[in-house]
Amino acid sequence: MRIHRVRSGETLRQIAATYGVSVRDILRYNELPSRTEIVPGLALLIPKGDPLAVQAYTIQSGDTPESIAQRFGISPAVFASWTGYVSGSALSVGSQIYLPVRRTTRKTIEVNGYIVPTGEQSDEEILGDVSDLTYVCTFSYQVRADGHFEAPKDDIVLASAKRYNIRPLVTITNFDGNNFNTQLAHSILANRSLRQTVIDQALSICTSKGYAGVNVDFEHMGPSDRPLYNEFIRELGQSLRSRNLSISIAMGPKTADNPNQPWMGAFDYRTLGQEVDFVMLMTYEWGWVGGPPMVSKMLHV
Repeated sequence: MRIHRVRSGETLRQIAATYGVSVRDILRYNELPSRTEIVPGLALLIPKGDPLAVQAYTIQSGDTPESIAQRFGISPAVFASWTGYVSGSALSVGSQIYLPVRRTTRKTIEVNGYIVPTGEQSDEEILGDVSDLTYVCTFSYQVRADGHFEAPKDDIVLASAKRYNIRPLVTITNFDGNNFNTQLAHSILANRSLRQTVIDQALSICTSKGYAGVNVDFEHMGPSDRPLYNEFIRELGQSLRSRNLSISIAMGPKTADNPNQPWMGAFDYRTLGQEVDFVMLMTYEWGWVGGPPMVSKMLHV
């Protein structure tokens, strides 16, 4: 363990990078809340060696605190602090515990998050809490029947993304303020002139506001609009890539392709995968806004 004395102007992200650990490791070791301000002179404990990860373990018959601790290479005291089981405790067979392990290798991942901008300082605070993001999608630029967008209050989000070196993506949707509108999506997709207006407007937003790309989140499209959506994504992608901007889409998860299926039939995985840089599979559809956080998969294609 090392001690770092915070200097004026330092951030947790900078300190973590200096020592090759994660911000989460520093927060955990110092029992700090996720939203915390560090001040000059503050002494922080910095873990030595490889950063910690957490591994689940299911208690087996014959296990003891000592035997599990030995298996994971930790002391009985550390085992007790993580699980509450002290030496000699009876363990509940079949129950799951979580124990620390050292990350001996590192993998590079890309992480995206969606934010509904409020235009308030809380937008900056949220991005500060998750400053390790690769991308942040502003939800959302809502397309209207004339092909133009109703914009969110995204100025603070964009400034914060720049500060934390997060690539912002403009999310365009067929959300009408209450629902993802099936007819609105069809009206746009079926009209070549309106499709071009949407593409032109999306490009203009990227170049004028500094977005790194476009994330398309059209939902509840009719299955018959499948070829039209493919064509729209192809046209949008060609325009974006010519300006070194990325294109991604959000899609519902499925295990098989049924082109006639309501809601999911419009998503042609094979074709769309050839036209975009990456996709967000909305596996969080099993959750809801009033429930616990759910994770979505982001896949490069």
